[in-house]
Amino acid sequence: MERTTRSKVALALTVLITLASLAMAVPKTARTSRITVEGRVLQINPAARTLLVSDQWSKTLYLVTVPEEAGFKITFGLNSNYGDPKFSDVRKNDRVRMRCTRNNGEHLSRLNDGREVVVLTAVN
Repeated sequence: MERTTRSKVALALTVLITLASLAMAVPKTARTSRITVEGRVLQINPAARTLLVSDQWSKTLYLVTVPEEAGFKITFGLNSNYGDPKFSDVRKNDRVRMRCTRNNGEHLSRLNDGREVVVLTAVN
């Protein structure tokens, strides 16, 4: 009886260690496909539904495409008290926070003035 209990415990630990090592072996890009962008809106393009956001903590620029169903939060600005703001509520120099995912393929782009931006898509 004691022998079968030890073998079951050993088997359970082996499975646990195997699953943990597989979780750590997942490529970093798969683990970080979703990021939170928090920063100041520099430019708004209503026709393409994009926001150019300057990151609050680094000097990175993000060009975020905001689909109709995507959610975001205005953290500082005229409409910061809205619980679920619309794209039309965002103004230049507002601070926003949104969850985004990287686009498939090339995720770096260059603006007309030569600045490099990271291209993202907002999600819920």
